[in-house]
Amino acid sequence: MNYLQARSDLHFIREFAEAVLGLWAIETKAAEKLTNGQRRYSSRSERQAIVQWEASKIKGYANVRERVVRGGLRANRIARRLGVPIEYTSYPAPVVGGPIIHLTLFDATFRDTSYDGVNRRFIVDALDQTLGECETEADAEFRHLINPVYWVKEILVLIIRIPFIIIEASGFDVGKVEDHFLGRLFKLIEIVVVIGVLVWLGLSRAEIRQAIMAILSP
Repeated sequence: MNYLQARSDLHFIREFAEAVLGLWAIETKAAEKLTNGQRRYSSRSERQAIVQWEASKIKGYANVRERVVRGGLRANRIARRLGVPIEYTSYPAPVVGGPIIHLTLFDATFRDTSYDGVNRRFIVDALDQTLGECETEADAEFRHLINPVYWVKEILVLIIRIPFIIIEASGFDVGKVEDHFLGRLFKLIEIVVVIGVLVWLGLSRAEIRQAIMAILSP
């Protein structure tokens, strides 16, 4: 992850949340119009289909729905990467029976296939959590961007990884090479050299420890 990607994800989630709220506003308006006409429905899925059909007559609906549908998969990927819980499970009524339905909260914004309907408050909460995590990540990446110690660490990590990158490009299982005694010995020698460079640069013990932990992490 880098700052530009983090900012891009943050901007996208903001626009996606705005589109979702816009979609719901139009569908709510369409539903109220149908309610005034005392329309009756045989099932929740029929109601959803008719409301969306009525909403399609309202200016701007097609555009905002397209934004939500196109952005759903990316919103799912971002939320999962940031650890935001977006999975939703819908169970059938015991008396009626039926399959268990799995979907994501963001998919339910435009195609709710659950039995009883996903509470929109759950979706809004997931959007808020994702937005908050995106803001946190963007702030962290910005601090990295302006921190020279971070760039020194990144360059040293890259230097450590060069031999293994070459091995991986040759088609070998780099994981097995790294686990081999010679691979570990080589990495140990490299780390000793890196520690010497960091000490020479005047970094503190905490900064050196942080850099070494980054090198050792997968």
